[in-house]
Amino acid sequence: MLWNTICFDLDNTLFSHEEAFEHAIMHTFEETLKELNQKYDDLPSINIKDWFRTFKYNCDYYWENFENNKLSHDAYRKVRYEKTMETFGLPVEPNSAKNFHDQYEEVVVGYSVPYKGLHELLNTLKDAKINLGIITNGKRETQERKVVQLDINKYIPFEHLIVSEDAGAEKPEKEIFDLALKKINGEENKALFIGDSWKLDVQGAIAANWDAIFLNTRNEKRTRGCPPFAEHFSLAETAQFLYRSLHLKG
Repeated sequence: MLWNTICFDLDNTLFSHEEAFEHAIMHTFEETLKELNQKYDDLPSINIKDWFRTFKYNCDYYWENFENNKLSHDAYRKVRYEKTMETFGLPVEPNSAKNFHDQYEEVVVGYSVPYKGLHELLNTLKDAKINLGIITNGKRETQERKVVQLDINKYIPFEHLIVSEDAGAEKPEKEIFDLALKKINGEENKALFIGDSWKLDVQGAIAANWDAIFLNTRNEKRTRGCPPFAEHFSLAETAQFLYRSLHLKG
């Protein structure tokens, strides 16, 4: 068989993090705005969708600094929140950015909906005795909750959920891919990784001697690097490719 180990990224690979993110951020801001209106008089009237568009602009604007390690994870979250609040003339209180994102983390999982065909794909791969896993950056608790929300822990056990927080490494570092192979009992020359980030997922996996599929659900532009085994734009497309490549009935 071409691959006996297949691992996936989580966000924007198995479900649309972009959609979950938008719903959860707007919900959290709506609750934040209610609290601020109770504490302050004469706050400006805010359209929540306009606020989100500005927030998303700041997310994208500062992302490169975060990706290039010029901003820490916490600093990235702080600046995108505070810049948005300042744009709309809203008060920024001590720890308000952290509190906002803590509340966001509590609700975002509930907005996570699996991509169409995900369960059929994982069930088919599991029945074919392929080792399955997830390699993801983030917090263990949050990522486990997403797996439960997506109802995929019946295909991928928690011990095969490799999370940067407790792995001591994060994508694109080779160590996290090596750890996944060890935990999943995979073979390096028969391992495939599927993810939506050109740098973190595709180039990280290839550098660790895995094959990689670029599941480009966000229409990300490629930069320099090694070519992937394949590039797709939806999970359904990837599923059909795997069924054909592995001679499986999906």
